[in-house]
Amino acid sequence: MTIDGDALLEAQQRSHSWMVSCARILDGVTFSTAMRSGVAVALQHLCIEHQQGAYMLIEQNVRGSAFALYRPQFEAYARGLWYQYCASDTDVDRYMQGAEPPRIGKIASDLETVTGYPGSVVLEVKKGSWGAMCAFTHGGAVQVKARSVGDEIRQNYSDRHAAQLLDSTAVLSYLAALAIAAVADDGDLAKELYETHQQIFSHVYRRDN
Repeated sequence: MTIDGDALLEAQQRSHSWMVSCARILDGVTFSTAMRSGVAVALQHLCIEHQQGAYMLIEQNVRGSAFALYRPQFEAYARGLWYQYCASDTDVDRYMQGAEPPRIGKIASDLETVTGYPGSVVLEVKKGSWGAMCAFTHGGAVQVKARSVGDEIRQNYSDRHAAQLLDSTAVLSYLAALAIAAVADDGDLAKELYETHQQIFSHVYRRDN
């Protein structure tokens, strides 16, 4: 197996460990029955599910579709925060009646003002990665280039890029789980999520630094 292949296997193992642990920790969490809380938690739950979807697609070597899930995963996380912290009651009601949420630029700027660190993460990702996310999701040139190999058409995403995607989707899943803990106003839950995530990913963060 190549070095990149080893990195992908390790990322798959980390992602699986986190998915299992996150599901166990969040099982049975209770929170307010208010519509705002329900919307926020449902969107964060979707964010977590998208990580699971990307993992399963990578497992089946359907890599282009896995990359296409990264933008909707990020949007689910950002929208969940916005509806929890920034939206008016009217915004929440209109959303549940089918109205479109704000565009990501407004969501990011509003969140940076209201929520501090989570909002700054959304703004940073929006500034640095949004264009690539859109290209992956909407069939941009990056998707075409990744399946043009000589005179053949076949997907050709590298193991290294697949591993990076898995780690990135796991980070979003972790942030979504923390957001659910915040809605539940459960500091012990947030602490358990943090400690578990650190246990699984700490050596990755040390290596990157």
